[in-house]
Amino acid sequence: MADFLPRFYRLAVRVDAHYDALSRKLRQKLGIAPPLRILPYRGYGTPERAVIKARVLEDRHVRPPQERYTLVGSAVASYKRYMTREVPGARVAVRWGDKRWEGTTDEEGFLELWVPPPDGVRSGWHMVELELLSPDAEGVSRVAAPVRMAGPGAEFGVISDIDDTVIVTGVTDLLKRAWALFLTEHRVRLPFPGVDAFYAALQHGRGTSADNPIFYVSSSPWNLYEHLDEFLSLHKIPTGPLLLRDWGLSSQGFAPGGGHGHKLEKIRAVLGTLSHLPFILIGDSGQEDAEHYRTIVREFPGRILCVYIRNVPGHQRRAEELALIAGDIRAAGSQMLAVDDTTEAARHAAREGWIQWREVREVEAHRREDAER
Repeated sequence: MADFLPRFYRLAVRVDAHYDALSRKLRQKLGIAPPLRILPYRGYGTPERAVIKARVLEDRHVRPPQERYTLVGSAVASYKRYMTREVPGARVAVRWGDKRWEGTTDEEGFLELWVPPPDGVRSGWHMVELELLSPDAEGVSRVAAPVRMAGPGAEFGVISDIDDTVIVTGVTDLLKRAWALFLTEHRVRLPFPGVDAFYAALQHGRGTSADNPIFYVSSSPWNLYEHLDEFLSLHKIPTGPLLLRDWGLSSQGFAPGGGHGHKLEKIRAVLGTLSHLPFILIGDSGQEDAEHYRTIVREFPGRILCVYIRNVPGHQRRAEELALIAGDIRAAGSQMLAVDDTTEAARHAAREGWIQWREVREVEAHRREDAER
């Protein structure tokens, strides 16, 4: 039985891929097959190695946000985001400065290519050109994939959860989560008060020449990438790579990862790549963020400056569990602070010397403005 499920999933993936290939060929003959597109994701790295990420899909022509005015329009856009047709085995050319590589998408259409960056690449954002080579490459536009480089000038990195840490989603309530994911637009979803200013303060660090990288992890599917990216941009929350989850069928299972366990894999990859940096981890008490972060503190001793956990109201038993986890984290050589709002976290960060005190006033001002909306 232990060997049956892996074989079943591998077979299911092959059947699904074969069906998709036959379906596309038939639709091409009928003249109704949509063109393909490359959806670039934000990568990250160091001057030694960087990851370039993208996905090749059929273009479902989701209407731009400014043209979606109704609940029905939002539902249709969400349907198109989720009912994607991925293109496995697509060949993609990657150009970065004077260097060129080729990569092939996996069974779910994902491209993840680790490369040595061109010589002399500095900290900050860099644009890498992606070009579809096959299949059906004619007429498919080249796209630019952003890559966040973290050089020696960064003081620390930040890894933050998204749901109920950055964005108000009510993920502990099944109906609220379904509404948030499927029927709302980035324009009507709200950030937690003061998040934009607090994350900007962390990005600026001590106010020298630091440009600290910020990463966002979530159990939301990759299908919501553009939605979340639009949200961060609209609310002026510092940009960073989004590390999401594949909810589809794969050779490892359906929506593999066991709940939120995939976050550990993503965080380990970031800390392993940016091995020269300490990190601040931010999450909320509604899920398993504190447990995951405790694991990371233990696995990367001396690398985690602090864990901030936003309190989700109405969970007294959870408060007791968090106190025990905080004790474990202290014993492992770090610290964890459960906070009710961003101002409390900002004051602590200023006392520790990670941000400037004047930034605390900015966080408080933004928190008040956001709370009054």
